[in-house]
Parts: sequence; C-alpha cells; structure tokens
Amino acid sequence: MSEQSRPYAYINEYQRRFFEWAQIAIQEVTDGQSRLFMEVTEHHRGGGGTQAVNGGIAAYLFDAALGTAVQSTWDKDVTGQVTMTLNIQYLRPLLAITGVTARAEVTHRGRSTVYARGEICGDDGRPSMTATGIFHLFRSHVQ
Repeated sequence: MSEQSRPYAYINEYQRRFFEWAQIAIQEVTDGQSRLFMEVTEHHRGGGGTQAVNGGIAAYLFDAALGTAVQSTWDKDVTGQVTMTLNIQYLRPLLAITGVTARAEVTHRGRSTVYARGEICGDDGRPSMTATGIFHLFRSHVQ
C-alpha cells in the first residue's frame, strides 16, 4: 500500500477523542489533503438562533480538517503540531440535515511552518465557509 493511500491512524488517544466528541469521521487523507465528514445532531445547531450549524462547531471542524491535512505531510523528525492562526470566512448559514463535509489542503510547507486552506459544505455541496490556517511543526531535533 502506498504512503498516500494508507488508512488514517490517530496519532494518540487525545486526537481520537478530539474527533469522536464532535462526531467527525475522516473520509480521506492523502499527501497534504484531507476530507472529513461531521454528522450533524442537535448539539451542533444554533447558529444565529437558526437550525444552522453553530460557527464555533465549524471552527472546530476546520481545525480538525486543516490539521489533518498538515499532519499528512509530516516527515520522520516531526513530533507534533499546533495551530498558530485560524481565519474563517462565514459566507452563508451552514445548513445540513445529516452532515457536512470539510475539505482541506496544504498550500505551502516550510521546515517548521505550514499553511493550509479549506472549505465546509452543507447538504447542497456549496461552500458555506472557507478558512486559512498556519500551523507550527515541532521536531525531535534541530538541524
């Protein structure tokens, strides 16, 4: 099985709980890209007093999607990462009966800083939100 098509594996118990709490499932991860699906239930709703997905929940999903895309680019010296910035553009209410899809991709990767962007789509498949993020990589040693 190629490196790009291998099944995604959580790196630790914290990461598994981070995804399961929000009911996020990783559908696909390739080199620098990810696609996640979040099952929408009542505790995700309440955006602006509507049935839309709450913006804070969407931010959580963006952090997961962009972070997963970044993680897929790690080399053997990377031991972890943190989100440095997460900028979200709310285009329209995120409406979904059963779930939403987040797609993310790495746009630039340096030795310790990685840039990524993504979008979240509701039931109609149109983007409701877009985001960009910057992530810092931790390494086991400095060269």
